[in-house]
Amino acid sequence: MDAYKLSESEKESAVNGYLMSLAVFATTMPFPIINLIANIIYYIRRRKSTYITRWHSMNAFVSQLPLFFINSFTWYSVWKILWGEWQLNNYLVAYYVVAAILNIAEIVLSIICCIKIKNNKEVNWVIVSPFCHIFCAKKSWDVWQMSWVPADPVYTKLAEEAKPKLARDIVVSAGSILAFFFLIFFPLSRQNIEYPSPSLYSAIEESIYNRYVNGHEVDEEQASQYLRDCVGYLCEKNGIDSVNVYLVKSNQINAFAYCGRNMVVFSRLVEKCDSENELLSVIGHELGHIERDHVRESVKKNVGISVLFSVIFGNTSGIMTEMTTNHLSRKAEREADTLSVRYLYNADIDPTGFATFMGKLLDGSITDNIGFFSDHPATQERIDRCREQVARYAHKEYKTFLDEEEWNEFKELTKYAGTKPYRPRREFNVDDEADNEKSEEENVVVEEDEEEDVDDNGL
Repeated sequence: MDAYKLSESEKESAVNGYLMSLAVFATTMPFPIINLIANIIYYIRRRKSTYITRWHSMNAFVSQLPLFFINSFTWYSVWKILWGEWQLNNYLVAYYVVAAILNIAEIVLSIICCIKIKNNKEVNWVIVSPFCHIFCAKKSWDVWQMSWVPADPVYTKLAEEAKPKLARDIVVSAGSILAFFFLIFFPLSRQNIEYPSPSLYSAIEESIYNRYVNGHEVDEEQASQYLRDCVGYLCEKNGIDSVNVYLVKSNQINAFAYCGRNMVVFSRLVEKCDSENELLSVIGHELGHIERDHVRESVKKNVGISVLFSVIFGNTSGIMTEMTTNHLSRKAEREADTLSVRYLYNADIDPTGFATFMGKLLDGSITDNIGFFSDHPATQERIDRCREQVARYAHKEYKTFLDEEEWNEFKELTKYAGTKPYRPRREFNVDDEADNEKSEEENVVVEEDEEEDVDDNGL
């Protein structure tokens, strides 16, 4: 009996197994788990085939099993580097070179296997083939008896011969890979190499700054200073590291934290706050996002989930991504709401400002009532949770950071910093009489009459 001779149907099945494995391997390279699952499913479907077909399906599966762990760490480390959490170094470079060689070897050996199968030649992979001989020789599936039966003595003999070979292959292969790794690492360690630090997080931070902040900041420096003082006060009272805060011109009632320790406050938000504690409650909410690193985690999860769902569901991934990321966002929003109350209480500022401000956003729109499909909890839910938390704290005397005059000046400076520029009244003197004939429109403060645009994406 020729242990390596296959029928035409067996050849076709075995070759298709290797080709399928290669196709999945190539198309799902960033997601090794998908390749692993596909190979497991293929092997399970062939587990009751003839011995030689089952052997080749196992050979294809086992050959890629080590690459699941190797490639998983590869992409994990790349992900960490892209988000600035790890730095590229000599160890990682050496690892990537070894991983690349092993992946290329997998592709080449799979093609060689297909050629050998067609020619009824022995397929003999280091470690992999001896393992398959040992495992598959235990039993074979009998299609007539519909049960597992002892394997043919030919295969049992191959299994016995493979046992010492498997142990030897493991030692030799592991030693060779380690030796090759250090063969690459030591020359690199002698070189003064400055590796690049490609941080996707920093790129997103710069992009957001250029889009929302650069060229849009409120012209009045005193207004920006008031805001920085308020944020600095909250940080100091709560032991929070400093943050960069930007007051920008916009008709949207909004504020948001973004990559890094950065916060944007829109001028219309300040205008619509009736008291300092309302504004500080919103700022405290954004500080909560920053302190809990919600922005980084949200961006990472959104990017990862979007890519994963695109691979799995194709064009239908949009709704899946939105529903998943919205859930993650609502959880973060609730935590930031809770932290806002705590931050204000610790700073001796009335923490009920968040509830009173959010009450202004109750406009009866459908998106406010259906919280599941929003990236924020329902407004009424947030108000109720805020009041419940405030009630848990002991009552004490509250104060304000800005006095009444400073608060009014702050609001006045930002009042006309929306899409239409603030143009103060001109002061005339005797020399200006010739100009008095011009339109009185130049001498009047331009009032903004546009419909208020409430954007709750940041709040």
